[in-house]
Amino acid sequence: MQNKIKLAISFKDIGVLFFIYLALQCRAYAEQPFKVVAYQKYNTMANFEPMVYEHIDQLIYKLIRVNARGELELLPSTIADLKRLNDSKKTHNKVKLLIGVGGAKKNSQHFSVMAASHSARSNFVKQLTEFCQKYQLDGVDIDWEYPETHQDQQNALLLFKQLQQAFNQQELILTAAITYTPEQVHFAKQVEPYVHQINLMVYEPIKGLNTFQQQIDFAVGLIEKEALSNEKLVVGLPFYGKNTTTGKAMAYSKIIKAKQLGRPDITQVNYMGTDEIKVNTQMMKAKGYAGVMFWELGFDTSINSENSLLRAINSMAQ
Repeated sequence: MQNKIKLAISFKDIGVLFFIYLALQCRAYAEQPFKVVAYQKYNTMANFEPMVYEHIDQLIYKLIRVNARGELELLPSTIADLKRLNDSKKTHNKVKLLIGVGGAKKNSQHFSVMAASHSARSNFVKQLTEFCQKYQLDGVDIDWEYPETHQDQQNALLLFKQLQQAFNQQELILTAAITYTPEQVHFAKQVEPYVHQINLMVYEPIKGLNTFQQQIDFAVGLIEKEALSNEKLVVGLPFYGKNTTTGKAMAYSKIIKAKQLGRPDITQVNYMGTDEIKVNTQMMKAKGYAGVMFWELGFDTSINSENSLLRAINSMAQ
């Protein structure tokens, strides 16, 4: 009888401990910081201010490319830019520095052939891992625009799986930049198990959506339809505008200058100011998303400016 009582108490204690563990896990999840992720493109590095590290959690430098054999192709400024970004963040160790691979048009043109070959995929994974180690990077953002066919998507999943296996061993971050068409959001759901983060490029234009706010609202609907994992979802915001007549893009900092000069044509440009950026950041935080990202840092005004979009995001992300 004494042994049975002891066993009952033991089970009760285990139940209490398990309840405490679950409570702590829920609390830890609730307290996960809302990430602010910045894309920094190579050709706006002249605008880079080290002080921005105080306002972000990740910086993704774009770009490097991959060829059909899985070899990395760097731009002339890549290494110098990465050194500058690393040197600037020495007093901001919490910020993670990633390299972005791929992008629009020719920057993604070899992904399909590379991903279809086991040897090329393996070479790509090896080169990326070694590149991160050599240049003190925290991870990689894969921006394949876009794996649309069934075969490309299956090969992309094989690629992400190989990257995940290698990166986990090196404790590297793996993220995927994916656009928000219905097909690509569905694909994002398949990518989720293999990456730490989905960067949803909601700022990309889609026919029939005339404003950035329409694009965000459309994307949120698809996110809910596909049940994307909130804890991995980082939603993109625009740091640029588009002329509604010509379709021409314009950096946010140039829009602000044009407004200050009183240029009448600026009324034709659709963009998000600080108020709209704050509202959408707060909405994404309220929905439990992992964070927001934006394209791109070099388009913002100075971080010390009252017009800074990054400062606006940061005020809501705390």
